[in-house]
Amino acid sequence: MNQLPTGVMVVYALAQPVDDFTALTPLPDWINADPIPHTHWALQAILALADAANSVRWDGDMRHLPSVGAVIAPPDTHPYLVVQQDNNGTTFVISDIEIPGLANAVERCTRTDRRPIGAWTHPTSTDIPTFLQPTYPDVPAGSDPPF
Repeated sequence: MNQLPTGVMVVYALAQPVDDFTALTPLPDWINADPIPHTHWALQAILALADAANSVRWDGDMRHLPSVGAVIAPPDTHPYLVVQQDNNGTTFVISDIEIPGLANAVERCTRTDRRPIGAWTHPTSTDIPTFLQPTYPDVPAGSDPPF
């Protein structure tokens, strides 16, 4: 298994559609297991597919939510994302390493740069400080305003 340079993703378009996803984890379940790094990686994988769309002939649609698998490349395990196109069932696999087991099943393949994505959450209303209500000077009753 070849390590890709840091910051590179590989996108495969398989020659035959995959219809059995039982060995894979649904993307929402995988993200729930470790939300921040998994969401970060999944976004990079989807953006890599979008960037490679012309090369691998992805139309931008999905038959169902993507699924995630893992490739063991000692000493690490690397995720890969599986996306199935709606119109004809073309199956795409996106990973941050080359997957030699796919060599005979690939119709098209390309590499793309990883998009930089910050691995932090966006602020919510509870994170943004509220400003104090403006204060006005006391004006005695019956007096003219100060302007």
